[in-house]
Amino acid sequence: MIVRASGWLRQRLAPGSIPPSAAQPLGPDVRTVFAKELLEASRDRRTLLVMILLPAIIMPLATLGIPYLEQRQQRAIATSTPSVAIVGQASGLVHLAYTTKLIRPVKTNDPVKALRERRVLAVLKIPQGMEATIARDGQVHVVIQYDASDSESVAARNKVVDLISRYSQQVVARRLLARHLNPTDLLPVVLDERNVATQRQLSGLLLASLLPFFIAMWAVVGGMSVAVDLAAGEKERGTLESLLVTPPTREAIVVGKFLAVLAASLGSVIIVITTMMLSLRWGYPYLVHTSTKLDVSLPLGTAVVLLGIALLFSGLVSAIQLAVSVYARSPREAQQYVTPLYFAIVLPGLAVQYISEWQATSWVYLMPVLNTFFSFRELLLGTINWWHLALTAVSCIFYATLILEVAIWLFGRESVIFRT
Repeated sequence: MIVRASGWLRQRLAPGSIPPSAAQPLGPDVRTVFAKELLEASRDRRTLLVMILLPAIIMPLATLGIPYLEQRQQRAIATSTPSVAIVGQASGLVHLAYTTKLIRPVKTNDPVKALRERRVLAVLKIPQGMEATIARDGQVHVVIQYDASDSESVAARNKVVDLISRYSQQVVARRLLARHLNPTDLLPVVLDERNVATQRQLSGLLLASLLPFFIAMWAVVGGMSVAVDLAAGEKERGTLESLLVTPPTREAIVVGKFLAVLAASLGSVIIVITTMMLSLRWGYPYLVHTSTKLDVSLPLGTAVVLLGIALLFSGLVSAIQLAVSVYARSPREAQQYVTPLYFAIVLPGLAVQYISEWQATSWVYLMPVLNTFFSFRELLLGTINWWHLALTAVSCIFYATLILEVAIWLFGRESVIFRT
């Protein structure tokens, strides 16, 4: 009905444009065009590569490979004993460094040069007469030099701070015992932390940090090549003219092409969700070691609603890509127009986790792209708000229908589809 009404409106507002047929039903023609475009897309190896093979390979690498490498590096830094140049004399502190194996003290003539050349990872400067001052119950200041641009140097700095803290605690304990005081008297309150989050909540947090971003990214990437090929590609190949003389109306042709782009986009999203869930569920416990066991799974109801929101979002993205492709003169021009769309969707995906205070407001669920990301987060974190989901669904349908109408309007203008 919306399509028919808008067709009548376009005819009234633009008498020169080609009106769609009002009497001919769209359904059979749309199905015919959709089947034809989907068959041609499935025969294109590039489409299958982008839609199926790439997400199946990239998602396990992104969800398991990168966390594994990060954890491997952190474990190597935590278990290593960094070389630290010590300037000055403090036998008690050096002895503690050897016994705790926090750092490996070294001597060098030019410690700053050694730090810049990475022969040492930090420099500890001890004032003259440090132990004598401490013995007189005095206070001393030590200096740590490190390279903040080097993660290993930062880790060495943290271990030096830990060493100084332990040494200070020993000094404090000796001073208190000398005054017949118990060191535990300085700690009247002992903190005992208890995490009440369930495995399901922790798993939801992990999914909420990864899944929405990849769903949005592949909703764009999965349908991009199909959208570019179905309109701008046909212009370049010269096959669009023969399609226009076939019985289906231009309205039916655009809707059929839109459904083919939507199928490619949604297919990629389903593959992304499936490969990510399998990777996290079966590969995460073996490759990434955590102190907390995770239960990575989606309840059936949550999965259905998640796919529903993903379908509507893919519809919006597919409508935009098809409208751009119809307007473009060539596939190359269409790619140039679609690329900013990728960044316009990916950047909000990265920003959502830093504007979490917007999640409780209703107006954000009327904003395209942002509404989808916040709805995904609510679903995965288990804080479902049906009013927010309804706003997201209605706004996605409205924006997708509006942009699809623009695509139909562009496709009905000879000056657009035959411009060179």
